[in-house]
Amino acid sequence: MKIKKLLIITLVMLLTIPKVYAKGITEVGDIITQEGEFDSVRLVAGNKVTNKAQIDGLSLIAGNDIIVEGNVSYGFYAGNTITVKETVEKDLFVAGNKIVIDENANIGRDVYIAGNDVTIKTNIKRDLRLGANSVDLSGITINGDAYIGADNIILDKDTVITGKLTYTEDTKITNLELAQIGSIKTTKSNKIEINYTLKDKIYDFVISYCASLVTMIVLFYMLPKLKDKLNNLKLDVETIAKTTGIGLLILLVIPLVLLIVIFSGILTPISLITLALYIISIY
Repeated sequence: MKIKKLLIITLVMLLTIPKVYAKGITEVGDIITQEGEFDSVRLVAGNKVTNKAQIDGLSLIAGNDIIVEGNVSYGFYAGNTITVKETVEKDLFVAGNKIVIDENANIGRDVYIAGNDVTIKTNIKRDLRLGANSVDLSGITINGDAYIGADNIILDKDTVITGKLTYTEDTKITNLELAQIGSIKTTKSNKIEINYTLKDKIYDFVISYCASLVTMIVLFYMLPKLKDKLNNLKLDVETIAKTTGIGLLILLVIPLVLLIVIFSGILTPISLITLALYIISIY
């Protein structure tokens, strides 16, 4: 009887937790401007997304061109070009190609960035953790440590890092001697030189093609209705935008939910199984 009760409680929790996050889904479309005041998680996906809302919670946005200039508790943003002008009361997480943290941005705690070309124009109140090709930290103050993995770092005489600056030994740093830095730590580069020949490329292409073909056949065998859905799929702008947006939301939201549930103890095994299914579905 105890086992049955435990299973019932587990099912109720599993059904309840996703509903909390689904409540926050707002829009999926092409051009979206989010305004107003909200006290829940807000999830938005589109081609061009502008956030001017006041969000007492997590703001999660995925898109091509993202501009955020509202007020949020936490910011999670993923896209091609991202401009952050808003007030983030706690932590900011950004992943994209070209990222600009504007001088009007106000970040309450730590900043986490993964990108290609990154420019930070506002002061950081705590730590900065960043991975990029090039990062410009000219004229800003980081009131904590800076952990940077980048090929190029640009500093100037007005750059201040009160804590420790950590970077790899092969990083090119401009104006390091002019900046005011508490301490410096260099780490060894983990880059591995690989001689990738034309023969290797052809071999990888053949293997990849065969693997994709076998996977497709297996999926069509296991999910016979999948082929019909693909045949009937309309490739118009609205369908592509909607499908891409929903896919991005699922891609980003499920790991967040699993990370929360995985530490609950009793739901840890189910979370791990769901995570495995998630990885398989992505493949």
